[in-house]
Amino acid sequence: MDTAIQTFTHNSLEDIIKAEGDFFWSIDHNRAKNYKYLVCCSSVGVNRGNGFLVGKISGFELVKFDPDRKERYIIHISEWASIDMPKLWPGYQNPVHYTSLDSLVIDLSDLKFKKVSPPSQSLTIAEAKVALAKQYGVSEDNIEITIKG
Repeated sequence: MDTAIQTFTHNSLEDIIKAEGDFFWSIDHNRAKNYKYLVCCSSVGVNRGNGFLVGKISGFELVKFDPDRKERYIIHISEWASIDMPKLWPGYQNPVHYTSLDSLVIDLSDLKFKKVSPPSQSLTIAEAKVALAKQYGVSEDNIEITIKG
C-alpha cells in the first residue's frame, strides 16, 4: 500500500515546487516519516477541495516561522506530478490527513513525475516579505526581517 499525507493547502503548485515542498504543517513527525507520498488539495478559490499535486516525499524540515510557536514542518518532495481531481479533499477539519493512494483512487502508473529543481537564485528580502505576507494574510508593510551578522 502506498501511504500518503494529504494536505488541504493554500499554497499554489508554483509555491510548492519553488519551496521544494508544502510548508508550515503541524504533523506527527514520527508517524509522517513512514509515508511515501504527498497529495495536495487546494483550500482556496474555485478549485477548493480539488487535488492538484502528488509528490514523492524526500524528508521533513522543522521551521520556526509560526507566530503561535507550534512546531511546523515543510514536507519536502523530490519529484512531483500534476493531477486534476475535483473534490478530492474529504472535508476533514484537520488540514492534514494520513491516508493511502489507493483510498484516494490515485494510480501511480497514470502520473508523469518531474524532478524538483533547486532554486536557481537566492530569495531576496522583498520576495520573502511578499511570501510571508501571503502566508499569514497580512500586509507586506507588517513584515519586518532582521539580518544579524
